[in-house]
Order: sequence, then C-alpha cells, then structure tokens
Amino acid sequence: MRVELPAPVAETPVPFEGGRGGGPVQTLSFTTPDANFERNLVKGAPFTADSTTEHTQTLGDGNRLVRKSAAHLFRDSAGRTRREHLVTRGATRAPDGEEPRIIVINDPVGQMNYTIDTAAGTARKMSLPPGLLEARQRAMGGEPSSFGVLMPTSTAHRRMAEGDNAPAPPAPKRERLEPQMIEGVMAEGSRMTVTIPAGEFDNEGALEITHEEWRSQELQMVVLMKHNDPRFGETVFRLTNISRFEPSPELFTLPQGYRIVDGREPFGRPVRRGPRGEQ
Repeated sequence: MRVELPAPVAETPVPFEGGRGGGPVQTLSFTTPDANFERNLVKGAPFTADSTTEHTQTLGDGNRLVRKSAAHLFRDSAGRTRREHLVTRGATRAPDGEEPRIIVINDPVGQMNYTIDTAAGTARKMSLPPGLLEARQRAMGGEPSSFGVLMPTSTAHRRMAEGDNAPAPPAPKRERLEPQMIEGVMAEGSRMTVTIPAGEFDNEGALEITHEEWRSQELQMVVLMKHNDPRFGETVFRLTNISRFEPSPELFTLPQGYRIVDGREPFGRPVRRGPRGEQ
C-alpha cells in the first residue's frame, strides 16, 4: 500500500544521508511492506497472512482522522505471490456479491503477472521477462527502506541554490532492537530517527521523526512497521494470522470468467454483462 501523507501546501522532498544504495532517499510518501510483496523473489518460505494498515492523524482540537486498509497475502515455495487488496471506499460489490478486491498475482515460474479487478470483472495480463525479479533484487541491494523527510519548497530551493555550501541534510540515528516474537514468528527490529532542527520548517522546536521495522528472517518479510511524523501522524502496518502452510496452487492462476484487457484499454472500466464472463 502506498500511503499518501497529507502534505501542507508547497512542500518538496529532501534527502537524508545514508540512504539505501549509498545515495539519498527522496519521498513525498512512503510505501508499506505489502506494496513490495511481489517485487522480491523469495523461495522456500511459503506463508499466508492478513495485513492491516492504519494511519492516524490527531488534529489540534483533539479530533482524530483514522484511515484503514486491509489485504490478504499468499506466497508459495516457488516464490509465486498473491495479494488481495480490499476496496472499501466508494466501491460497488463484485458480481459474486463479495467485497470488491484488487488482486495481484505474480508468477515468476510461468513468467506472468495478473492484476484483477473483481468488481469490473477484468484482468490485466503481463509477461515477466526471465530473471526480472532476481535482477531487481541485485540492483536494489536487498529489502528497501521507505523512510524520507519532507521539506518546505522555500527551504529546498535555498539548499539547491547554495549547492556545495548548503548544510548537510539531517542524518538518521540507527538503532538495532532486541528480537521478539510477533504473531508467532521471531522478528529483528530496527529504528531510524531523524531530528529536524528548530527553524528548518519554520518550526519553533525540534521535530523528531521515527521509522521502526520488525523483519522476520523466516518469512523474509516485515511483520510490523511503525512510522511516526509529528506533522502528519502515525502509520502502523502489521501482519496477522500468519500461517506457514503451503497455499493452494490455484491461488496463483488466473480465475476463469475475467475479461483480459491489454495496456491500451483503461483498466477496471465497467462493462455491461450478465453473469461473469457474459458480455
């Protein structure tokens, strides 16, 4: 899931030092671990789980804005993955009466990727070039971290104008946390903290932004993530109901009755039809 932070007017991304791959990290938002689920090829670690993401923003009057999302995750021993994202906001029910879902099936064995819209009854089919996931993992250098800092446009422009004379961007403090059991699996924790000096955003006092991740080596997956930015609120991602049993092979194949669309046709466009598969 991509979490769009409610950024104030006129903000530009700013890097902090020590980003993944030796370069700066720049972001206007961050992605939760389930969004990278099918991007990494992991063999020999089958599981199923539910994922939930909750973003909470506390307003000045004490009121809270809470946004929630949920998904089901599946992975087999061959590295095939299935992610079912439940669509709840402004959605109509699928023809079978179930809650509408966007389903992403990634099959590195058959070298195919499917994105299914259950409400529209459509599926986008794409071929995966041989070795794509392995090459992507080598290029990414491991599991990505999605932690960045936002800076007002005026401050960013000043730093760009100053060039080499600009002060260094804030460097994160990195901590290793004691391993703990989370949802039945052992997880190793890490925390990154960035302190924004007073006056950097016209803030009177220093701001502290934290990003905490708990990663299971068994699953090769983050099972708990907490991101806290005092300007925007807190986002918590977690895996629950983790099962290490091998999922059914049928979950990683395209179900019958969906209309295949290509790249030139808008995905998810409503179509007139009777029972599924009739148009």
